[in-house]
Amino acid sequence: MQIGELSNITGVAAHTIRFYEARGLLPKSTRGSNGYRSYDQQSVRLLTIIQCAKRLGFKLENIAEFLGDAITSNADEKLDHDKLLQRLDVRLQEVDTLMATLEAQRSEILTFKQQLKNNLEQGQCLISMEILETA
Repeated sequence: MQIGELSNITGVAAHTIRFYEARGLLPKSTRGSNGYRSYDQQSVRLLTIIQCAKRLGFKLENIAEFLGDAITSNADEKLDHDKLLQRLDVRLQEVDTLMATLEAQRSEILTFKQQLKNNLEQGQCLISMEILETA
């Protein structure tokens, strides 16, 4: 299939497909006699994996790492499942840490907001040293 068809099937823009190919996330496409790139079902599978990994927040470097040999051979048979599970555990920990940080920031914002409201209701300045120190 040509790049346009691959793009339609996967929902990945043609320029992104070329970018992934240049970065080594997809195997080099073969070229037909007309010079057009030609892709196979493996490219569809790899692009599906790449898009899923991106939705989960993986960076391209991480994706290339756990795709490994799947890039140069059958994507389903060569995908390192143990490495993928390890990377998922690491990503889950990153998400948990980010969520904890965001929850702490949210709590601090709510406290700061309430203190500002209280000050305004009492006719005080918008920002007092008390608010800045507790925030």
